[in-house]
Amino acid sequence: MSGSYIFLLHLIGFSVVSALIIAGWVLNSRLIAEQDPALKLYLGRIMGGLGLLSPIGAAILLITGIGNIYNLYGDTGVEWYTQGWLVVKIILFGILVVNGILFGPALSKKRMKIVQATLEEGETEETSATLRQLNSQIRWFYVVQAVLLLGVLFFSAFGTSKHPGYF
Repeated sequence: MSGSYIFLLHLIGFSVVSALIIAGWVLNSRLIAEQDPALKLYLGRIMGGLGLLSPIGAAILLITGIGNIYNLYGDTGVEWYTQGWLVVKIILFGILVVNGILFGPALSKKRMKIVQATLEEGETEETSATLRQLNSQIRWFYVVQAVLLLGVLFFSAFGTSKHPGYF
C-alpha cells in the first residue's frame, strides 16, 4: 500500500469543513424554527463554537493542499498553475474561506444581538422583521458555502490529474 499522509490529513480537513457546514446548516434551521428566544440564544452560542473550529479546518486544508501540490507536481516539471482544474479549485476554496471569514460571523453577531434584545425587551415588529431578514441571509450563506464546497469536491474528483498517494 502506498499512500501519502499529507493526502490523508487533507481528507480529514475536508471532512472537518464538511461536517462544520452541515452542522451549521442543521443548527441554523433549528434556530430559525425555534420560538423561545432563550433557546435561540443557546443555539446561537453553539453555532459560534462551531464557527471557531472553521479556521482550523481551513488551515488544515490549506497546508495539506500545498503539500499535495508539491507531491503531485514537485518532480514532474509541470507547473501547477497550468492545471485549470486545480486553479479553479483553489479559487473556489479561497472564496469559501473569505465568505466564511467575512459574512458568516458578521451576520451571526447581528442576529444574536437581535435575539438578545428580544429576550430582554420582548419581540417587536421591527425586531421580528430584522430577524427574518437575517435568517434568510444566513440561510443563503450556508447554501453558498455548500455549493462552493461541492465545487471543490467536483474539481477534486474530476480534475485531469490524480494524487499519487491514494490509499
